[in-house]
Amino acid sequence: MLATMSHEIGSPLSEVLRIAELLATTKLDQEQHQLLELMLSSGNAVLQSIDGILGLSKVESGISKNMVFKRNPC
Repeated sequence: MLATMSHEIGSPLSEVLRIAELLATTKLDQEQHQLLELMLSSGNAVLQSIDGILGLSKVESGISKNMVFKRNPC
């Protein structure tokens, strides 16, 4: 159940980060760029936490398949 919940959060967050990366390719003022960088770094930190939770849940359940959320380059 924990793995399912992590997947339900991680997948949409990965998509949000991909959209943010696309936004980074547009013309932004300094404040917008700073906010976008904060958004990307915070989102990546959450994905790392989710990956850690997934890893722990797999160890506890005996699953060895490696399931990690990664941002796909645009």
